[in-house]
Amino acid sequence: MKNIILALMAVTVLVAQDKDPKQSKDAAKSEPPKTAPSEVPRSEQIPKGAVRVEPNLYRYVDPQGKTWFYRQLPFGVSKYEDKPAEPTAVSEQPAAIVRDVGDSVEFQRQTPFGVSKWMRKKADLTDEEKGLIAADQAKRSGASKEGDKPPAAKTAADKSTEKKRENQ
Repeated sequence: MKNIILALMAVTVLVAQDKDPKQSKDAAKSEPPKTAPSEVPRSEQIPKGAVRVEPNLYRYVDPQGKTWFYRQLPFGVSKYEDKPAEPTAVSEQPAAIVRDVGDSVEFQRQTPFGVSKWMRKKADLTDEEKGLIAADQAKRSGASKEGDKPPAAKTAADKSTEKKRENQ
């Protein structure tokens, strides 16, 4: 192992000595001069009419009426268009399923990790659980007042009449 390391060190020393100092000076002269930071191409600069929004962030409205943001980064300027945020679809999932089991209440809630189930005695309910019970009762009383069936309880006949109404 020592012999291999010594051989590699000898090769690197020989390779380093093979470079001619005159060649390195000629190579440096043939390279194009580097641009100074103040000589950044025009396309990467912040326009003159831009308004500073916060440090390193500028807003500019071009002649076509589009709003652009320019952000000064360590490696240059980033340009992106100001677009309104797309509305996200809010799913109307129930907060929790509540089931009365005598002197206890069973709760069931969908979480990102799966279904979470727990039971609590009615005397030991927390404020959050009381709110879930109240929301469930309000939902049930609202559905019974309107006389509507819950979506899961609709029969095939109800579904076919809804489709006919949609097609008209």
